Amino acid sequence: MASFFHKNKSVPIPMEFINKYMISANATYVKVYLYGLAKCYEEDADISNAAIADALDILETDVSKAWRYWKKVGLVQSMGKGVLVFGDIPSEDEAPKNIKPTPETEGGSVQIAEKQKGTSMKDIARALDINPRIKETVTMAEQLLKKTLSQREVTSLYSFMQDYAMSQEMVSVLLEYCVTIDKTSFSYIEKVADGWREQGVNTLEEATKILNRVIKEGRMQKKCKKMFGLDRELSQTELNYIAKWVSELSMTEPMIRTAYEKTVANTGKISMPYMNTILKSWHEKGIKTVSQIAEKESSSGQKGKNRTATYQLDDMAAIERKLRLQKQKS
Repeated sequence: MASFFHKNKSVPIPMEFINKYMISANATYVKVYLYGLAKCYEEDADISNAAIADALDILETDVSKAWRYWKKVGLVQSMGKGVLVFGDIPSEDEAPKNIKPTPETEGGSVQIAEKQKGTSMKDIARALDINPRIKETVTMAEQLLKKTLSQREVTSLYSFMQDYAMSQEMVSVLLEYCVTIDKTSFSYIEKVADGWREQGVNTLEEATKILNRVIKEGRMQKKCKKMFGLDRELSQTELNYIAKWVSELSMTEPMIRTAYEKTVANTGKISMPYMNTILKSWHEKGIKTVSQIAEKESSSGQKGKNRTATYQLDDMAAIERKLRLQKQKS
């Protein structure tokens, strides 16, 4: 049981909270904070975390994490015996210098501890009951990964949706991405999710672009293996070259095949650095199709012939002048 009261009885929510703390915090934590703040103005301000969880339709463990978060950033103080005090919002100068009120900072100390301790089956069951989207996400994940998820894996999925604010669709793209690159352990999936968050990939559109790029590169890798006649796995250097050709230079299979044929004709072997030089040159010249390659080479060849013909005419004129001078002297 927790008792709430407001230290300074101020009714409005300070702009500092809205502009700084609210926009940086997990949405669930904001709900818990505002709900608790509202309870400060009721005559009976005693309310349990379980009651808050029921009122907000969230897990009780999320309520506990929310209070720990707000205490960590300095907006709520614990006075002992379950009493929480909502104080003034600290100004930028007064805010603790070593604490940045973001989900990432909170996750460093609280979320990790919660993950290690594990969410109980009771919490998981309640989450599945109160949020059908979570149950649908678990079913979708099991179909993509072709296995029954463990409690820990279900907890991770819940964390993606709750702590990372991922939609069901974005979780689906995350899992498809990992399946595409053949990395389906949840420890790896969690690393990808962390990486996306650090890179600011927080929309379905951005995640889908990453997935589509990886799919295109994967398809070209298979085509290149067949093209080169390789029965081994491609090295990381080779994979990097192919990724560059597809994603950076926007080269199609016919263009890569033409570069490969020219490389073998000129060097007598497969040489990806040599191929890369050819493809990079075409990209810089704006050549995007095989027909454009032929046109450019034909044009270059004709210019070379014209230059040769001009040199020959110049030579003949010089000879004639020399003969005329000799006749004049004689």
